[in-house]
Parts: sequence; structure tokens; C-alpha cells
Amino acid sequence: MLPQGSSTQWMITRLIAFLGFFLLGGIVTTPAWSENPAPSVHWGSMAFPDQYSTFTGGLILNRFTPTDGLGNKYDSTIGNTLGFNLITFSWTQHWGGNWQNWSTNLTAGISPTGDEPSQYFQNKVVHQLRQLPTVPPVDPRKETDAMIDGSITRWFPLFRPKIVFVGGGFSVGTIYQQGFLRAGIRRLQIIPTLYSGSWGDVSARASVLGRISYQDNGAVLHSIRHTAGLVQPSVAIGQYRTTEKGETIPSWEIEFALMWDSGIFVNVEGRSQKQFAWSIAGSFGPVRFETWNDSMGHLAERDFGPTYGATLILNVLRVWNILQDFRTKPATDSPVPS
Repeated sequence: MLPQGSSTQWMITRLIAFLGFFLLGGIVTTPAWSENPAPSVHWGSMAFPDQYSTFTGGLILNRFTPTDGLGNKYDSTIGNTLGFNLITFSWTQHWGGNWQNWSTNLTAGISPTGDEPSQYFQNKVVHQLRQLPTVPPVDPRKETDAMIDGSITRWFPLFRPKIVFVGGGFSVGTIYQQGFLRAGIRRLQIIPTLYSGSWGDVSARASVLGRISYQDNGAVLHSIRHTAGLVQPSVAIGQYRTTEKGETIPSWEIEFALMWDSGIFVNVEGRSQKQFAWSIAGSFGPVRFETWNDSMGHLAERDFGPTYGATLILNVLRVWNILQDFRTKPATDSPVPS
């Protein structure tokens, strides 16, 4: 068995190599997006449905710490550190024919849950940048966890195709079980087009989501609130194109979102703990990065909330299609020598 320091360094080295592999895909200009699996939505991540067909793979980190760097305990029934490292695949399909304007999603993730690498990013990256005290782990969970999420969404036009959405879905696995309904607006253009080019139109877009859910206990979270509601607005700037199927695809995009959640964590008296989180995401070509934190309202003080997370996603389908196009493209004829 490796010593603690060597084990941590080995995991970080492996993660950097993993992230580096994804970043190599960023040289091509096709979009990346995916639906984050549970429990990301209640940790603070963006919860909007995919606006176009995609198949993605990636790594999603979600961390829960029962205390902060000053030793203050978060008022919940969860007494240990949770570090979920979900290796995920997500498939979204926008259908045609009799299912025109309908989309479905299936997302699956498996996690070697442990203290690393989320502890490193929390204490060595985020807290050092914000000059916050380090947060010590408390009896970290060391198990293998898994989640499967599915959803179905009906899309409606609003000035452009597929802007308004209504749908529902489920989450099942070791963390918790959940059914949900959601509705909202996705990427509604709010300013005139700033620039038009071969990659699409540059503009600002706004989104808003309302979501209600019913959840039950799992192997990880033994006592959670059974009903929860959240609201999530966002604003983004990017370069967008619309396909013949009415799918809005960003060539690149930067998006910022806020989330108010009535909360799934409860204290010993059964009262839920409300969450107020922020999230920021950037995508370019087939690569997308997002990070979230429930520290809204305490940005100038300290990292009060117990949750944060990050994800790095690669659009496998888009990369595969580009490679196939490259292989089948006829070679340019060589000039005839004189």
C-alpha cells in the first residue's frame, strides 16, 4: 500500500493526465454539453436539459464537508466527508417523425468515492486562491457508488425553435432515489446579434429553470427531505448556430448561473437546510468545464456551505463524427510535375 502522501500524489498525477487527454480534444470546434447526474443538481450545478443531440463522457466531482475550515459544523445529519468522483456517460437524443420536438436523456455514473482528488482541489486550489482556511476531512466515505438518471423533455418555440421546455425524469442509485418535474426557457436571445461568422451568431442568451422533486433515502444519504424545489436563472454569451432540426448549438460559450434550492439536507430536528449556489461554465468545441459552489451570500466572509463540485466533459459523438469526416474526405490532387 502506498503512503498517504504518495497515494495522493499518484491520484493527482493520474487526474492531470486524464484532464490533459480531454483538453487535447479542444482543438476541434464542435460543441460539448451534457446533463449532470445526481447529486450535482442539489450541489449547485446547472440543471438545464440538453438543447441538441449529444453523447458525452467525463469526470464529475461532488464534495460534501460536514465542517468548515474554522471547525464550525454544518447543521445536518451527515457527519462524514463525501467525495464523489463520478465517471459518467450521457446520451441525449432529439427525435424526429412522430416524436418531433421531444428529447430523451440517459446518464450513468460510477464513482470510486474517497477523499481525493476533491480534497486537493478544495484545499490546495479553491481555498488557497480565496485565502480561506483548509477544511479537514471527517471520516471520508470509501466505497463504490453509482447513479443512473433519465429524463424526457418536450420543446416549444419562442421566437426560435426549441426554447421553452417541459419535462420530467428520475435518479436512482446508491446516493438517493428521486423523481422530478422541470420547466423553463433555454438560451433565449436577449440582445441583438453582435457578430455573424462561419461558427454562428455571437449574442447573449438567458435561461431559467423551475424544478420540483420527490426523493427517498439511499445507501449514502440516509435522512433527506422528501420534497424539494429549486429555481435557477442563468446568462450566457457565446457563438450559436441553429441546425435544420431546430437545435441551438454553441460553438463556444461562457455561462453563469445562480440556484436557490429548498434543500435536501435536514438537521436532527428534520428541518431542511436551504442552499444558495452559483455555477460558472465554459465550453469550446467538444470540451466543457463547469464548477459550482453553495457559498453565495458568504463570498466576502468564508466558505460557509458544505458542497462544491466541478466537471470536465468531452463530446465523444462530435469528435467521432469529425474523425470520420476527416478519414473519408478525398485527398487533394497533387499538381502534375512539368
